This record gives sequence, structure tokens and C-alpha cells, in this order.
Amino acid sequence: MPKYKIVDLGFSTADGERPEFRFIGKDIHFSFLDWNEKPVEFTAFDVRAFSWIEEMDIPSIRDDTTYEVEESELIEKYFSWNLASPKDGYRHFKLCFNAAGVFDVMCKTIATVKSRES
Repeated sequence: MPKYKIVDLGFSTADGERPEFRFIGKDIHFSFLDWNEKPVEFTAFDVRAFSWIEEMDIPSIRDDTTYEVEESELIEKYFSWNLASPKDGYRHFKLCFNAAGVFDVMCKTIATVKSRES
């Protein structure tokens, strides 16, 4: 059974708006406006699976938080299909943007992109 552990990726998804993403090669480049209406950009590297849904699909977790899914059924499926193995280092994240939606992604890592304004 999956377990949801709150993680800090260096940004907050709470009240995030105007999400946009581009799947380029094996990476997803994602941007949104945070609760202060400041742009946030991050990249999910070496993506194996992802989904975007408009409604929270797990009633027991918050809709404004970022989680790492431990004991992920999605990752286990890839292991059973021999498309990935534990040594590959894939992780499953669930980024919840309140009413805007939920981004689920199986990837190796997520890193923020430095702002061009800094």
C-alpha cells in the first residue's frame, strides 16, 4: 500500500496557478505561478511515467502539498514489467496544486530552475 511522505523540493505548490509543462526528450519542464504570483520552474529528469488530473485522487492527503510516494504501485509495475529496477533510482512524486490539479510523476529527480530575474 502506498505511503505519502511530505517532501520539500524548494518551492510550494499551495495555491499554484497556471501550470504548464513540456515533455522534451526524457524530461518534463514544468512552470507555474506560486501563491505570491511569482514564477516557479522545475524539471523532472528521466521521466518514465506521468499524469495530470484536475481532482485530488487520494482523499487522505492534502491537496496543497508535495509528496514522495513510498511503496509506489506505479514503480512496482515498472519493476514487474522489467522496465526498471531498484538500482535505477526512480522515485514517484505527487505535486498537488489545490484546485488547479495534481501532477504525478515517476522520475529520477526533480530540480528547480534558477530564475532569470536573479
